[in-house]
Amino acid sequence: MEEKKEEFENMGLVQKINAIDKVIEEKIREFLQSDGGDLDLIDVQETKKLTDVYISYMGACGSCDSSGGTLKSIQRILNGQLETDTIRVYTV
Repeated sequence: MEEKKEEFENMGLVQKINAIDKVIEEKIREFLQSDGGDLDLIDVQETKKLTDVYISYMGACGSCDSSGGTLKSIQRILNGQLETDTIRVYTV
C-alpha cells in the first residue's frame, strides 16, 4: 500500500487529474446520480504537499441538506482509492 501512496504523491499534475477523474467516474458518480445529482470536476491544484480538488454539485446535490456529508464522503473515497491522505475536496 505504501508504494501506491508514494506513487500518487509523486505523479505530475495531469496524472493526478486523470487518476482523480477515474475514481470519480468509477466510484462516485453513480452514487450521486442514483439520488438525482452529479458533480463536475472544476479544478485540481497542488499546494505544498496537498492536492486540492474543486468540484461543483449539479442536479439535486446542489440544494441537498446532506451536501456537506457528501463532500466528506467524496474526499474519503478519493483518498482511500488513491491510497493517500493528501487530497482535500472543496465545492465552488
